[in-house]
Amino acid sequence: MAERHRPNAPLRALLGEARWTGEDLARAVNAAGEEAGLSLHYQRPSVAQWLAGGVPRRPVPELIAEALSRRLRRVVTPAAAGFPAAPRPPGQDRSPPDGADRLARLTAAVAVRGRPPSVAYSALDPTLDPTLDQYVPEEGLDPAAAPGRSLSQAHVRALREMGGVFSRADHLSGAGRVRPALTRYLSTTVSAWLRAGAPPAVRRDLLAAAAPLVYLCGFAHFDDGLHGHAQRYYRLAASLADEAGDRVGRAVALRALSVQAHQLRYRRRAYQLAEAAVSEGRYAEPRTRAFLYGQLAVAQASLGERQDALRHLGTAADELGRGAGRPQPLIGAYHEASLAHQRAVVVGHLGDLPGAVAALRESLRHRSAQENRSRALTLARLAELQLASGAVDAACLTWRQFLLCQGQLSSHRADRALVLMRAHTAPHRTHPAVRALLGLLPGPGRTG
Repeated sequence: MAERHRPNAPLRALLGEARWTGEDLARAVNAAGEEAGLSLHYQRPSVAQWLAGGVPRRPVPELIAEALSRRLRRVVTPAAAGFPAAPRPPGQDRSPPDGADRLARLTAAVAVRGRPPSVAYSALDPTLDPTLDQYVPEEGLDPAAAPGRSLSQAHVRALREMGGVFSRADHLSGAGRVRPALTRYLSTTVSAWLRAGAPPAVRRDLLAAAAPLVYLCGFAHFDDGLHGHAQRYYRLAASLADEAGDRVGRAVALRALSVQAHQLRYRRRAYQLAEAAVSEGRYAEPRTRAFLYGQLAVAQASLGERQDALRHLGTAADELGRGAGRPQPLIGAYHEASLAHQRAVVVGHLGDLPGAVAALRESLRHRSAQENRSRALTLARLAELQLASGAVDAACLTWRQFLLCQGQLSSHRADRALVLMRAHTAPHRTHPAVRALLGLLPGPGRTG
């Protein structure tokens, strides 16, 4: 850690305004770091060093600013928290960058190092400001050169075909086996094509075809617990769809941002984003409208808005019925299993445990074997609810099915479900079914 000689008065003032101790700030920074894929273990002595003028390595200043933003319910920048601004290389002073440039910067580190840098999730960003998504490429990295010839509809078809390939692999195997290859594809092929010369109609279609791939990359980061990056890919997908004049694509990206905010327990923000998604997608085909209304219902239920949540869940069911028989999009598909899962979340928020269990069972009946990760996560949640209702034997049987799916996945969410299984079953470790279940696990989960 580099040392400064002057105490950090702005940080001390913000800490006082937040009514936080140094330990409070350290815990909040550790939590924000977890969302960025970092395992941080800061404690009060580290905060004392920051207050004395110490400057932690990036992205910790950004995490400190984000933690204070959440506490104070307004945007706090690293500079406002007393930390020097990160250096900006030549060429980043123009604003805003276009979608191709943002995509190149977003994927640059992966193209060079094979892994993304750590990036903080922003809980309070009220806009989709593209300047927030700029990244500093590795030194010496030049973006991939654009093709010398003009692009055509063949390139558009190639993007759409690759979207289907990556989406199917993601459903079956989880993000861990898809995300690196998809990120590199975006970094090389897609960003180069977006910078290439093309007739206006072809460029518009290229942007519209690229947006779902960027959305899928956001989802892959979400599945791997890299929430800062997921948020930026989702925002970029919304911007690319906007450039293409594709309001439905923008709506789907806004919905994804809402799902992420809900998962991270930023419930009011999740509602705002879901409402914006429904507004943008009001002229979409019925299945997509169902996709959007279902998330709005979830967000409203999380706020305790029972009547509106149930009404919009009913709208989602009606729209899904109207869309029966129509072809599904390869990315962002919505069907009976999806609706039943959202019903489980809605009624669970509203306190109906038996209704949530029944809805999860229904979701599993409609879920195909190709959606292995979705089956695993649904089984894990069903087992948790069964255990909460006192059905220990039934929960253990469900968790056994979960383990069969989870063992085939590379997914942070599935791994997290396994951790929760250990935690939930710990108080019941002497129960025969629990002992047998934990005996299937290697390491600390095994009982003697």
